[in-house]
Amino acid sequence: MNFARLQQTRIPDLAPVYGGVRGRTMSSRHQLYAWKALKEAGVKTIIDLRLTDHTDRLPALCEEYGIHYFRYPVDTSAEAITNMVELFPQLCQLIDAGDFYIACAMGLHRTDIALNAYWLFHGAEEGLAQPEIRGYRKEDGHTTDKLNRVLNALYAAFTEHNGVEPMSQQLFKERKICITQQTYMN
Repeated sequence: MNFARLQQTRIPDLAPVYGGVRGRTMSSRHQLYAWKALKEAGVKTIIDLRLTDHTDRLPALCEEYGIHYFRYPVDTSAEAITNMVELFPQLCQLIDAGDFYIACAMGLHRTDIALNAYWLFHGAEEGLAQPEIRGYRKEDGHTTDKLNRVLNALYAAFTEHNGVEPMSQQLFKERKICITQQTYMN
């Protein structure tokens, strides 16, 4: 993926991550100018983390530009957690493949949740570094409470779904501490 080409677009909150990028949603009419650059930069998949989309604009734009669209709705509701667990293997495959653009509305909080869930439950096992926290930073007035609530809910849902804990509770706590400490050290 050509990150330098994407930087030229000035897409807000754009940052490289795991062979792809994160940033603001590309469904906004204010971002229409950047779609050609996404294609030229080698983006193959858009991962949409929003719970709902009030238009069909994002899937339609993906189809128009020949980019795969994948919806992975991130939220704290029980239904969303169940969907996140069921769709998690696909999310991991897409991130592992690289050349993706992952975003929620602002590219910050739900994006932090999805990327940290990926790291905690999959990427750490592969030896990957933690993703940089960009939304849940103390210096911006945020805490990791919601991030931790979703990770805790995912741990419980993975355990229920698979009939076995995804990792020991101790390892899970240690990885969450790594996330929290990174959040407060930035």
